Amino acid sequence: MRAMFANLTRADFGGRSKKELRAVERRRIHALFDEVQIAIYNDDHARVDVLMVKLAFATADRSA
Repeated sequence: MRAMFANLTRADFGGRSKKELRAVERRRIHALFDEVQIAIYNDDHARVDVLMVKLAFATADRSA
């Protein structure tokens, strides 16, 4: 049992988990999508363009 924990450091027990980071990123992407839908509904084409670029960058980082 001791050998299993021999290589652990203090850093292994701190910070956010990858699962938690993915959840935060997913919520951010959903929020951007909601903003796009609102901008489309309001006929704000300039805002739609800006938000679509932000959404593209947000999803491109994830797929890479």
